[in-house]
Amino acid sequence: MNLTDKDELKIIEDIFEQINRQMEVEINKPAAQDIPQNYHSIFRLHHQRNRFVFERLPKISKSLYKLLRDRRMIDHDLISFWQKNGYENLCCLRCIQPIDSKHGTVCYCRVPQRNLEISVNVECDNCGCAGCSGY
Repeated sequence: MNLTDKDELKIIEDIFEQINRQMEVEINKPAAQDIPQNYHSIFRLHHQRNRFVFERLPKISKSLYKLLRDRRMIDHDLISFWQKNGYENLCCLRCIQPIDSKHGTVCYCRVPQRNLEISVNVECDNCGCAGCSGY
């Protein structure tokens, strides 16, 4: 059964409303210090919201996707990267921007796990990702 754009938009808006409520809770949490770890849950919710739309791409029309993009309800750049080889599980755009890295390269979470020592527990400083490049 193929839902109309209006029905599909309603489904997406309902999910976004739930995620936005969770995001408000995270934003309003008191924080002792302004450290990157305070924002990890917000990045995860942002990822969840966009992943929901990405997984529905076969079901939604191009006009509905354009509407979501134009209303800035989705992160079009992140979704575009998910369609490229090697970026299917990208956690956030900050992890592929050298300017946001301590060493001027991509984030540590982008290193394939097969190239890391087994004893190393990786957590991204930007978003808290535990490794999005795969094995």
